[in-house]
Amino acid sequence: MLRIQNLCFWWNPYTKQSLTLNNFLSRKDQTLVKTLAEGQQPPYMIIACCDSRVDPCTVLNLGPGEAFVLRNIGNMVPPYSSEKACSSAASAMEFAVLFLKVKHLVVIGHSQCGAVRALMGMEDDGSNAFSEFIEDWVLISKGASKKVKDMHRSSPFEEQCTSCEKEVINTSLLNCLSYPFVRQRMASGELTLHGGYYDFINNQFESWDVDLSCTSSLDKFQ
Repeated sequence: MLRIQNLCFWWNPYTKQSLTLNNFLSRKDQTLVKTLAEGQQPPYMIIACCDSRVDPCTVLNLGPGEAFVLRNIGNMVPPYSSEKACSSAASAMEFAVLFLKVKHLVVIGHSQCGAVRALMGMEDDGSNAFSEFIEDWVLISKGASKKVKDMHRSSPFEEQCTSCEKEVINTSLLNCLSYPFVRQRMASGELTLHGGYYDFINNQFESWDVDLSCTSSLDKFQ
């Protein structure tokens, strides 16, 4: 039986003072605390990677209550399925888009992504299987790796991975558009879709938008 002996933080509150709850609650802006206590109305939903080096709210300078965040391995979004298989990504998007009514859905990838390296290193025949769960998950973006390998076959592996990191973002964006509730809110002008890529080595951030009217790949979702 799991026993919780106390409700303290596992980190040292003296060495990690900026991260403690007490530090947040002791801020002078008590209006913010009261507003957050009443509920959340974030304008953004961010889908980002779990990588500890690239916290999306830190990268975008967003504070508490400004972004509804989903983080997973490789910032990947599975395509919509009528079978309603259990998916944290699908349920998080549904909650953010339909109930929180976020105005912006943002998918952010980053440099040196381990998930992308794993994806790019996989053999098509599965002969170099390396994990029980990660492998099946990153195959969501198998099309991205195939595209990069076909287009950049002569490029060094590291360059291929960089290209694939960005292509995975686009795959996730297209998969977001496979969800009817996302397309409906975009069509009504209530939601915009964005991609972002953070190169934390060179401290550079690229961003781009998705134009619903110019996305021919959506034909298969209609």
